[in-house]
Amino acid sequence: MNRVFHGRAWRAAVAASALCAMTSGMAHAAARHAAPAAPTPVMDVPTLLSQGPSLVGKRVTLTCYIASANMGGAACAAFRIDDLPGSVNWNGSVPLDGTSLEAASSEKAQQMCGDTGMRPQCKAEVTGIVYDPFGDMGVQGKRNFELRDARIRWLALPEKTTTKRR
Repeated sequence: MNRVFHGRAWRAAVAASALCAMTSGMAHAAARHAAPAAPTPVMDVPTLLSQGPSLVGKRVTLTCYIASANMGGAACAAFRIDDLPGSVNWNGSVPLDGTSLEAASSEKAQQMCGDTGMRPQCKAEVTGIVYDPFGDMGVQGKRNFELRDARIRWLALPEKTTTKRR
């Protein structure tokens, strides 16, 4: 009887070991063939403002002009075609949360884009997470969208390149 019990226990252990190896291999194969993460959608400010409720909590990239930059944040603004120098004619803006804005982005924005004008050097792509502060406060009906954890990529400025010296 002891021999029968050990024989069955040995076969159960071998079967369990084979099952573990098989499921581990299947999990590894599934991980290798998993779909890549969805790309971050790129849009303009009016699109974000119109689709905001469905984008809350998602990472997006906005094309806009940085304006009104200060220690508290900045605005990612879209301008109407008929803008004239010296007048503000925004087609919408999305605030960038100053407390979570990348430090380098915030500093450069404050240096170049502190006013409300459409400056060529302030053209940018801003990537961040859509947030609705009024929704978090439980306010019904009123929606206000902003970007948190944002990073600005300046489109009008040349990218820094590292050069090797001999």
